[in-house]
Amino acid sequence: MELFWKAVAVSLLTAILSAVLGKQDKDISVLLSIAGCVLIAGFTVGFLGPVLRFLGELESLGNLRGDMLGILLKAVGIGLLSEIAAVICSDSGNTGLGKMIQLIGSVVVLWLSIPVFRSLLDLVQTILGEL
Repeated sequence: MELFWKAVAVSLLTAILSAVLGKQDKDISVLLSIAGCVLIAGFTVGFLGPVLRFLGELESLGNLRGDMLGILLKAVGIGLLSEIAAVICSDSGNTGLGKMIQLIGSVVVLWLSIPVFRSLLDLVQTILGEL
């Protein structure tokens, strides 16, 4: 929980400094925001360890296929990175570019999900074939 509070402090400090510097130099303000995002992303990694261990435990207990959990993690990562990149673009004045990053992130998550949908379709066909 300590990492969370550090991330909040970094984000508030970055926001204040960006607001002050943004009046003088917008480029430095955007770079400061990006640096704050990178630092907070570093804090975020600390929370991923227990989540990954839990998913590994879930995989072994539930006899799940590892590639499906991998797809889930990739989809979450792409969604988060797309959102961060879109916010940075919007902050720098490129709202249209930010929206396009969100769009491509969504499409890539759908593309990644094809094996999951295919497995679901196979399961439905198996169930219907047994009836």
